[in-house]
Amino acid sequence: MKVAYYPGCATHGLSKDVDIATKKVAEVLGLELVEVEDWNCCGGGFLDEYNEKAHVALNLRNLSTVERMGMDKMVTPCSVCLQSHRLAAYKYNENKDLRKEVDKKLKEANISYSGKATAEHIVWVLVRDVGLEKIKKAVKKPLTGLRVGAYYGCQMLRPEQIMGFEPSFNPHSMEDLIAATGATPVKFPMATACCGFPLMGSNPKVGLKLAYNVLNSAKSQNADILVHPCSLCHLQLDVTQLKVKNEFNLSWTLPAIYITQLLGLAFGFSAEELGISKLAQEVLRKKGVIQ
Repeated sequence: MKVAYYPGCATHGLSKDVDIATKKVAEVLGLELVEVEDWNCCGGGFLDEYNEKAHVALNLRNLSTVERMGMDKMVTPCSVCLQSHRLAAYKYNENKDLRKEVDKKLKEANISYSGKATAEHIVWVLVRDVGLEKIKKAVKKPLTGLRVGAYYGCQMLRPEQIMGFEPSFNPHSMEDLIAATGATPVKFPMATACCGFPLMGSNPKVGLKLAYNVLNSAKSQNADILVHPCSLCHLQLDVTQLKVKNEFNLSWTLPAIYITQLLGLAFGFSAEELGISKLAQEVLRKKGVIQ
């Protein structure tokens, strides 16, 4: 199976380990990821509010490239990039006046978008297109005994009419993938809440409080580790772990890893190969997942 692959800025930057793990897992499963040619930043989280027309045009430029590549599906590991592209396509299709303005901008750059190409999350493709049975067959080292908090965040699920893969307040795709590795999926109240990343540039104290809410919620349900589906949640919940600990005087941490990093461990890759943090490795070693 071949699909266009849009890594996004964070996945090519500070969340590079997300990119590494996703490519390794895709290769094992026979999923060929073809990077979108000359892709641009989606502007998610800021440009859509500042300049709606520019935001839509910028995202449709990526989708039009996917169409020129002869594909109709663009897969991304980042929930923000996912929502940004799907929101742009939705607005383009639903708002005739906006569509006229966007078409003018696209025409100036010799770009045309037919509406055939859509953005999808790597989680959706793994669950629906690759299939849980194939994933289970690829497991070489079942993660038995590991309790994994299934975190979704906000942008992979909402708005539901635009994202559309599963119910926004009763999702199960992450639990399904966690269970396929042999680990025990752990539900917790804040699983669909925002991680706080968007606030880290303007109000970091509140941003850290939102991260704490998520981590504490999963910890309260006895999760050993948190698994998430977003390159930017990765920065917030993994990189800022010690900041959260210091800010709230905690005696504990709850390491967070990306969903394909968890799958990669079950497929037999080492923690080092998957770029898993030392903090997470400590927990995985205590649980006997790694040596």
